Amino acid sequence: MSDKAKKYIPWVWAGIIAGIIIVMAVCLVSGKKSGRQGHDIIIFGDSIVAYTQDENSLANLIARDTGLDVFDLSFGGTLMSYQDAGESLASYRNNLCMAAISGAIRADDYSLQINTHITDSATDYFSDRAGGFETIDIKKTDIVIIEQCVNDYHCAVPIGDRDSVSEFTYCGAMKKVVNDLRAVNPDIRIIILSPTMKWIDENTTAEDIDYGEGTFTDYVNAQRDMAEYLGVEYIDLTHIYDEPSEEFVVDGEAVVGFAYTVDGTHPNYYGRKTIAKTVADYLKES
Repeated sequence: MSDKAKKYIPWVWAGIIAGIIIVMAVCLVSGKKSGRQGHDIIIFGDSIVAYTQDENSLANLIARDTGLDVFDLSFGGTLMSYQDAGESLASYRNNLCMAAISGAIRADDYSLQINTHITDSATDYFSDRAGGFETIDIKKTDIVIIEQCVNDYHCAVPIGDRDSVSEFTYCGAMKKVVNDLRAVNPDIRIIILSPTMKWIDENTTAEDIDYGEGTFTDYVNAQRDMAEYLGVEYIDLTHIYDEPSEEFVVDGEAVVGFAYTVDGTHPNYYGRKTIAKTVADYLKES
C-alpha cells in the first residue's frame, strides 16, 4: 500500500465511526417517538384544572367518572394566547401557553416546554409534568380538552374576533391552536371548556369586572363564538355552581356559588366533582 493510500485510512475510519454515531442517534430518536402513547383524552388548562395534582385532581375525577384514560398537561397561570413579552411571568406563560404548546405539537418539538425553568410559587410540579410532552402522540389521541380563558382575562389580553390572526389575541390564539391540532390529527375531537364563574367575594361575581380589555362575560362570549366559528365542541361551565347542590352539604347548608371554590376562582373538591360530572355527562351523551 502506498504512503498516499495510508494517509486516507484514518479519514475512512473517521467517516465510518461518524456514520455509526448518526445511525445510532437516528435510531434513538425513532425509538423514543415509537414509544409515544395516544390517550382517550389529553386535557390542557390552567389552574382551574391544575389546582391539585393528587387522586382528586380534575383530570383524575374525569377519568373515574368516564372510565377513560385522561392524561393531564395543565399548568397553573398559563393562557390560551401569547402574552406581551414585557409583562411579568411572560417567559413561562409564553412557553407554556396553549398557542405555544399547539405549535410544539405541530412541529413535534417540545424542547421549549421541557426546558422552561420556573421558580414561582405553586409550580413545583411543572418540570415533571412537562416531561409528559415527550410521551404523547396526538395522532393516536381521540379527544383533546382545552380549558384556557380566565388568565387571558386576568392579564387583559386583547380579545380579538373571528378575523383575528395574531396569537397575542385570545381569538387569534384559539384559531391557531385548533388549526395546529387538526394539522396533526384531522379526526381529533377538540372540546373547549369555558371557565367556571369567578367571584370577587362571596357575594360578587366578576361577570362585569373589566381588567383592561373586557369583562369576564366578554371573554366567555368570545370563546363560545370562536368555538362555533371553528366547528369545535364547547362545554359551558359558567353557571354550573348557580344551583344549590343536592349532593354536597357543609354545616347544614347546600353548597352553592362561591362555596364550590377555594378562593372565588379555583374549584375545591365539590367544584372539581361538579366539573367532572358535567364533562362526563357530556361525553356520555355525545
